[in-house]
Amino acid sequence: MPASAYRFANVELRPATRQLMVDGAEAAIGARAFDLLVTLVEHRDRLLSKDELLDRVWPGLVVEENNLQVQVSSLRKLIGPKAIATVPARGYRFVATLAEGAAPAAPVPAAPVPEPVAFGGLLPPPVAVIGRAAEREALAQRVTDQRLVTVVGAGGIGKTCLARAVAHDLAGAFRDRAVFVELDAVAAGADVTGAVARALRIQLPATGGAAELAERLGDEQLLLVLDNCEHLGAAVALLVQALLDALPGLHVLATSQEPLHLAREQVLRLAPLVVPAPGALGDPASHGAVALFVARVQAQHGAFRLDAANADDVAEVVRQLDGLPLAIELAAARVPLLGVSGVRRNLGERLRLLTGGARDLPSRHRTLRSTYDWSHALLSDDERTVFRRLGIFVGGFGLDLAQQVVADEQVDPWAVLDHLGTLIDKSLVVAETGTVPRYRLLESARAYALEQLQAAGELTVLRRRLAERLRNALVGGARAAIQGQGTLDDWALAGGAEVDNLRAAIDWAAGEGADAALALSLVNIAAVLMYQIGRYPECVRWMRAVEPLIDAHTPPGVLALFHQGLALVGLHGGLSAAQRREHLQQALAIFRRDGPPGSLAITLTLLSYVAAVSGDFATANDCLTECEQCLGSAMPRSLRCIWLYNLGMLRRYEGRHAEALAAFEAALPLAREVGNARQLFYVLNNLAAACRELGRLEQALAGFDATLEHLRRSPLTDAQMMAFALMWSAQALVDAGRLAEAQQRVIEAVPLARRSTGLRHFAGFLAHLAARQGRAGAAARLLGCDDAARERRGEPRIPSDERELQATLALLAPLASAAQLQAWRRTGRELDEDSVQALALALAGAG
Repeated sequence: MPASAYRFANVELRPATRQLMVDGAEAAIGARAFDLLVTLVEHRDRLLSKDELLDRVWPGLVVEENNLQVQVSSLRKLIGPKAIATVPARGYRFVATLAEGAAPAAPVPAAPVPEPVAFGGLLPPPVAVIGRAAEREALAQRVTDQRLVTVVGAGGIGKTCLARAVAHDLAGAFRDRAVFVELDAVAAGADVTGAVARALRIQLPATGGAAELAERLGDEQLLLVLDNCEHLGAAVALLVQALLDALPGLHVLATSQEPLHLAREQVLRLAPLVVPAPGALGDPASHGAVALFVARVQAQHGAFRLDAANADDVAEVVRQLDGLPLAIELAAARVPLLGVSGVRRNLGERLRLLTGGARDLPSRHRTLRSTYDWSHALLSDDERTVFRRLGIFVGGFGLDLAQQVVADEQVDPWAVLDHLGTLIDKSLVVAETGTVPRYRLLESARAYALEQLQAAGELTVLRRRLAERLRNALVGGARAAIQGQGTLDDWALAGGAEVDNLRAAIDWAAGEGADAALALSLVNIAAVLMYQIGRYPECVRWMRAVEPLIDAHTPPGVLALFHQGLALVGLHGGLSAAQRREHLQQALAIFRRDGPPGSLAITLTLLSYVAAVSGDFATANDCLTECEQCLGSAMPRSLRCIWLYNLGMLRRYEGRHAEALAAFEAALPLAREVGNARQLFYVLNNLAAACRELGRLEQALAGFDATLEHLRRSPLTDAQMMAFALMWSAQALVDAGRLAEAQQRVIEAVPLARRSTGLRHFAGFLAHLAARQGRAGAAARLLGCDDAARERRGEPRIPSDERELQATLALLAPLASAAQLQAWRRTGRELDEDSVQALALALAGAG
């Protein structure tokens, strides 16, 4: 039973008397808005879809979806903007906290299941459909089982072709006929019934409507295909609903850029064609986008073949076109003139390039621009504003950032969410699957949106707004994580999704935007983010590009953070230990003068690590001592974990392995607690390494297994982390005599190491593995490779490395003369990554 009243904040909702009290006074509220609020409150335990709300609040009526948006907007003005949450493309949910005593949420009713009906007609000629075998089969089954199916997707995605093919596939099963109705030329909703009647060869009087059309059809069993419904949505929905109610033998297949929003409607949202992942073309038949491109080029130029010379260009063209069939066909039409590589080079101007579609296509599909012109014309003014502003995002966006960047005095943040949902329904924005909602424009739609943004005079304003809002979001999120309000992992996952936007913001601020302060603030927070997600070299490139903007006017604190950040991502980003040390010393000098204690402490821990790996143990000890004195008991638990980890590393490098193990064991519970997957990896991996160095081999092996288990679970694991864990665990397996297992881990580690630190980083261990196998030449060359790699990094061998080296040399001594070994070792200094990979795979039994 509903409660007599629901109370939240300063609001009291009284369903029985249909009153809404705000601050003790009765608020003026329309009947639909009242029913909508009651529905949301009574079903507050779940999200309600837009279709369900339309059915409950407007039962038996077909209304435009923007009616729902208007009512939600009016409710938010009365009861507060945060009481009703919007999830674009999904629906709405009441999220305010009710006072105690409210009735439980209403149960979810079971959805009715339509009875399947079989049926059979007059269709346009069939068309070839490439790359849609699975969708074709699925759609045919749905049309057979359900009475109303709508194929929904962006303009040019192939809805019409698929619907025509499926209609032909099923035509033989209809008792009477199948009819295809093209609605693109129908301008007004009042003309829809007449257009359908003409396609059915039925003459209706001028005043004839749906009821008379249904009466003429009688008990026919037929399939009605309604193509291109998006500009006539409400009128088509009214007609379809009336016909389905009156004609039990009717099945309807519709195509549209948005659903018809009828209760019995089954929606098949058509995705772009499958494109090959970078570097993995394989069989073109397995990638529908490639197969379509090749087929369309061959239709004009029969000698064309996909081969090694053009495969990369073909794959990149279809990737950049997001697998959109119309765009692919238009691009293929340009190949005889430009060649595949010429098409690829000119895709930056795709709206000018992709023209010249076949004359028998509808006019809206003869150029890519005309396709988007058609879709854009169907939007309201505010929807157009939101659409063009969303074009500023690169690679997608989250809800919060979209609201912050798109909203202004014209469109408020809640309206942005509502319009975003409409754009998703209209297939102009793609909703990504995943735990956290994320959205994007296909690249061709984005190119069109950017044109509109430029024409509206908003491009520069939006670029600045994106850069500033993104910086603020990242800085605020990092600060909150450090203060214990959330975790660094959550921040890194959210921020990592915005890397494309971050890169674009930095490029603009450092270039066209000419804003040194903004560019520096962006790269400074980027350094922390890119370190946490393991993308060091890219961030080093960003920081080097921005570095010339530093001048006498750069604030000392900003300069210090720049030096600290560059040293941080320089760890595996190509900077030597000496270079990292120089940057940290510059940051330290500034922070010692007037920096916040936390920034000083972080810099000291970083410098301690760099000094330790460089063999300067005295400086490393001094830094850790100063860090502890700087913060003392006020040291946050996250920083205490880092401090203990660096203490453990210093003791490892000093050869004081028992003390190292104790420090790592003290850091471990803190690392688990603070939510920093990268720091937890470092602690786990080095704890296991310390056990190995103490001769506790079984404990070490268990520790490396725990490290690998952690990495395989964590969404923040990167190639560098996995490469270290695999290679170090392989060392322990060699010690234990489990050579086959060690070799398997080396094989797994090779591609990961190449993508991150480089295989030469592990040349010392590979040399020991070669010596164990009696391969003297390979072992000695790998030792020389290790010598050169350490010199480049500025990292001398620590005591445990020296012991490993001596063990390797002892194994080699009986196998070749000292002079021969030394000669091999000298030549090994010149080994490149390909050579080391060949040796590693041979040692692992895979060469």
